[in-house]
Amino acid sequence: MVKIKAIAWATVCTLPLCLSLSFAARADKPNQPCQANLDTSKGIDDEVNNCPITVGQFSIRGTFSNSKWQASFWAWEPAYYILYVKNEQDGSKINLTGFDVKGTTSRPQYRFTDRDRGITYIVTFQYSDRNAIRLEIYKNNVAIVNELLVRESDKLIGGP
Repeated sequence: MVKIKAIAWATVCTLPLCLSLSFAARADKPNQPCQANLDTSKGIDDEVNNCPITVGQFSIRGTFSNSKWQASFWAWEPAYYILYVKNEQDGSKINLTGFDVKGTTSRPQYRFTDRDRGITYIVTFQYSDRNAIRLEIYKNNVAIVNELLVRESDKLIGGP
């Protein structure tokens, strides 16, 4: 009986410390900066990315749209991402590739730049919702588009 009381007392005394440490660790994880690079040190292309587009059952790969825009977003190979964007109002299209990952582990951002026109396209998503992305378009660092797009299909449009 004395051993049981000692174990119970030790558990009661250490539990708050354990819980506070676990919450602190978990609280920091969602808001870490995205870090992504290509590691070729072993002779293979190995993408190291703490903000991947596919994790377990989650995948943001696919085609998303609203009445104004359609965007298809996916990875062709490690560190080589594709963004196809169609303006539904005027029919213009662009197909971009790149590997510029920013944002945080709560809201990853994949950036694509059309250097010829000075336009940056940003796809932002949340791991809690595989059916929506935010498409932002900036010209000379001024936002010209900020739209929420919903999943149209898993079909991929565009490519290298």
